[in-house]
Amino acid sequence: MTTARKYRFPLVLAFVSVAGIVLCAMPLVWSDSQETEQATPQPAIPEVSLVENPRNVLGVRGGDCKKCHPAEVAAWMRSSHFRSADTRLLLFKDNTAKYAAALDVKAEDLMGNSICADCHGTKSAGQDGLVNVVSGVSCESCHGAGGGDHGWLNRHQSYHESMPIPRSQETAAHRATRLEKCDQAGMVRSTNIYRMARQCFECHLIGNETLVANGHKLASTFDFVAWSEGEVRHNFFMDRTRNADAPSLWSSTTGSNAANRRRVKFVIGSLVQLEVALRRRAVSKNPAVMPQLGGLAAAVSGKLAQINAVAGTDETREVGALVTGMLGLLFVPQPTDEKTYTDAAEKVAKAARQFEAKHDGSKLAGLDALIQVTPPFYSQQYREKYRLD
Repeated sequence: MTTARKYRFPLVLAFVSVAGIVLCAMPLVWSDSQETEQATPQPAIPEVSLVENPRNVLGVRGGDCKKCHPAEVAAWMRSSHFRSADTRLLLFKDNTAKYAAALDVKAEDLMGNSICADCHGTKSAGQDGLVNVVSGVSCESCHGAGGGDHGWLNRHQSYHESMPIPRSQETAAHRATRLEKCDQAGMVRSTNIYRMARQCFECHLIGNETLVANGHKLASTFDFVAWSEGEVRHNFFMDRTRNADAPSLWSSTTGSNAANRRRVKFVIGSLVQLEVALRRRAVSKNPAVMPQLGGLAAAVSGKLAQINAVAGTDETREVGALVTGMLGLLFVPQPTDEKTYTDAAEKVAKAARQFEAKHDGSKLAGLDALIQVTPPFYSQQYREKYRLD
């Protein structure tokens, strides 16, 4: 947990300032081509709750993730995600103590079923029913709880209905059924970019207004592409000795490449950031938080303007027009806010899913210059420990 300065300037000035910063800080890159593409439509993925269910969380050890994914687990153990519970929850001092006091959370409860542990740890319910943190931000924090009678953990590695066979011998029909069952069980797979982004932004865009009003950042400098391709990258499935630029099984299965995937992630990450910001704004009551959410929406609006300038699609243009039309009111509370911004968020979510179904990134090369502005992210602790600088 880190501290951020509160917005103290008038609402109108906040809007003008943020919008100005967005337009100045993000260089416009123009292109004569605004190609759109039509990829093979993908089957609809059922909507499931993105809230972790501690009763179905096995944990890295309980799920024995290392058995099949040793390189991935090793990469995770080097990351800030792995250390998050120790650095943010276990040591009850500085900002941790400040925010816990604001939320009326006791030191001894931080590593239990606390709101802080929702994002800074992985919570699991033991046989006694008590919920405790079993690790830092781990596999199931991002990919969904894998246990339970109908969990995805065993399903995702079962390549035959009744006997163990290698993945290479799995039939296409069985694979399709297996993946559908995994989706139904709540697994967030690398193929499902929209759901991956939602998982990330559920924590990287804070929803607790008391926490934000007491100095916690509403949103870090989180960029979906840069952060997912930095220190948390763990693409070793096809080759345990190489951390590929894109999920290696996905690349092998689709025949696509990291550049195409990065473009899709850039657009979907932008849309999901806006969606979650609008959902937060729909229920916002705190005058210290509301302008911050408005500023964030304004920033995404600027980003969408750039996307539409170089590689616009029907989906991004639709959302761009939607958010532009409500920028002025985002900073001013209205009686209909909850319905207004919830409805808007649903439209953005629909557009993001449609974009993912229609576009594979191969005709969105105009986005590359925008994407390259933000390099892969590595935390300062990671850089110092592994001497990246």
